[in-house]
Amino acid sequence: MKRFPGLKALAVLCIPLFFSACAVDRPPTGGLPDNSPLAVTASSPEPGTVNISPTTIRLEFNRFVTTAALTKAIFFSPSIRNYQVTMRGKEAEIRLYSPLKPGRTYTLTLKKSLKSYYGSELATSWSLPFSTGPSIDTGTLEGMVWTRLLAPASNVTVLAYGPGSSGTALPDSLPAAPDYLTQTDAAGNFRFESLARGNYRVLALRDVNNNLRFDRGKDEFGAPSVPHLATGTKGIAFRLAEGDTSAVAIKAVRPANAREIEVAFNRSLPSRLIGPESFTISEKSKGTPLPVLGCFTTDRAEWSSSFRVLTGPMNDKSSYSISLAGPLGLPRSKVPALTFMGGMHDVTWPGLSVAIVPPDKAINTIPELVRPGTGPCVELQFNLPVEEASVLKAVSLSASQNTGERQVPVTVSRYDSRTWTVRDVPGFEPGADYVLRVRPSLVVSPTGAKSMDSLVVSRFTTAGTDQYGEITVTGSTEAPELLIEARREGTSAAYRAIARPAATGGFSHTFRNLPPGNYTVFAFVAKPGQPLNPETRWEPGSIDPFRTSVPFAAVAANVRPAWTTASTLPDITARQQEPGAAPARPAINAKPVKKKNRH
Repeated sequence: MKRFPGLKALAVLCIPLFFSACAVDRPPTGGLPDNSPLAVTASSPEPGTVNISPTTIRLEFNRFVTTAALTKAIFFSPSIRNYQVTMRGKEAEIRLYSPLKPGRTYTLTLKKSLKSYYGSELATSWSLPFSTGPSIDTGTLEGMVWTRLLAPASNVTVLAYGPGSSGTALPDSLPAAPDYLTQTDAAGNFRFESLARGNYRVLALRDVNNNLRFDRGKDEFGAPSVPHLATGTKGIAFRLAEGDTSAVAIKAVRPANAREIEVAFNRSLPSRLIGPESFTISEKSKGTPLPVLGCFTTDRAEWSSSFRVLTGPMNDKSSYSISLAGPLGLPRSKVPALTFMGGMHDVTWPGLSVAIVPPDKAINTIPELVRPGTGPCVELQFNLPVEEASVLKAVSLSASQNTGERQVPVTVSRYDSRTWTVRDVPGFEPGADYVLRVRPSLVVSPTGAKSMDSLVVSRFTTAGTDQYGEITVTGSTEAPELLIEARREGTSAAYRAIARPAATGGFSHTFRNLPPGNYTVFAFVAKPGQPLNPETRWEPGSIDPFRTSVPFAAVAANVRPAWTTASTLPDITARQQEPGAAPARPAINAKPVKKKNRH
């Protein structure tokens, strides 16, 4: 029989290729990607297995996952440091090289950030508890996380440190790594399971770097209102706070053209606080001041870290220095002024134009929604920066009546150099007809651009009282007073009131004339020895050093036109329920009750 020695050599060469192909953690090429959610379909051991000390854990996914992605997403409680992860398509193998301690419950957690090869994420974090002893720990902690603007906070990491005894002194700083973690779902809810019994320090973190540590200047955080929480506690409430407490500083400057520069700050700032008076610019060689004539955001956003600044003409061969000036109302950095070169490109300005919000012939206009956070108003949106004094001269507002038009006194306020709010001094009347006239030819732009329009008009009708709704808030507290907010979803605008409970501790307050939409009702008590006033701000505590937040309660509420929504807050002083206590009332709306005598 004829032999083919070359085939043997070919087979030897192909064997390594065959086995390496089996270990590839990428999906085969061809076909459309499947973007359905990533999920764990099987595991060995199964969740809840007892009397086992595995050296290998196997997982099976419904999608292809890479070794690198899975390695980053794994967290063991208690910590297991010495292990190796291998992916073979949809199957994972985790080899444990550290011996497990007897009689302990271990939990493998996959963080929600785990993504498949094509980018599908887990719907929520996934856990695999097992025990080297005869039973699984049954301790739990559960609650909810709210954003800074009081919306449910999804995909937030919640960390637990412990357990310890109730008499254990708690340090100001946290250990290097947490003992347990979980993550919030789409509704902001979280739940720890299979915890060892004891007391835990718990915090919430918008973990930008995914390193399970609080990074000052990057991570939003939520501190609890009590130093430690016993297993079995329900209704734990966190509200995220800004993690960046650093002083405001200009981070970068870039010339856009010979008249404009783009200024980037080290943090997001309220747009209405930043104006031409916020900057000092000078030519470096001679120290000659460069006029600052306008400042705005390109998208007219409420908050931004990037602003465009209009200046006098710049020389492209000169260097300039820029520093912060004027009262920002925020701490400013002491870093030296930044230097930049003058812009090279001349700019040709378009004709000056203006748009009015609401537009002409608008009906059921709700002035409170035109620019939330600034009060009832209408808005002028120019395409270029304009001078304040000229805007006031160019604007007139009239109320239409059966006998004709009645001139209404107005105030004009700068939101930024291109965006201006107009308010009716007596206040916009419900269900009234108004005419807002703007004469762009009277408006002066520091760019020198002129308008071709002689008159821009908006005739609009404000919404009647039947287009507004109410929230009646009830609850109880042991505190002598508390501050209640009704905050519309997605805005920093809040209606505030101080409530003083009756002798029984019960309180009730009704917020009237609210624009329809989704709200969060938020209430907090004063710090000991500090009386409340309508401007009092809730204090979030801190992570490093560790300080508890002021106790609060929050509940979602929906406002509908001509309806009263009943909203019951959990007991603020018992917001975090001890084991065995009745759970806090759910944070959902009570059934709305039709208004009576609305008009």
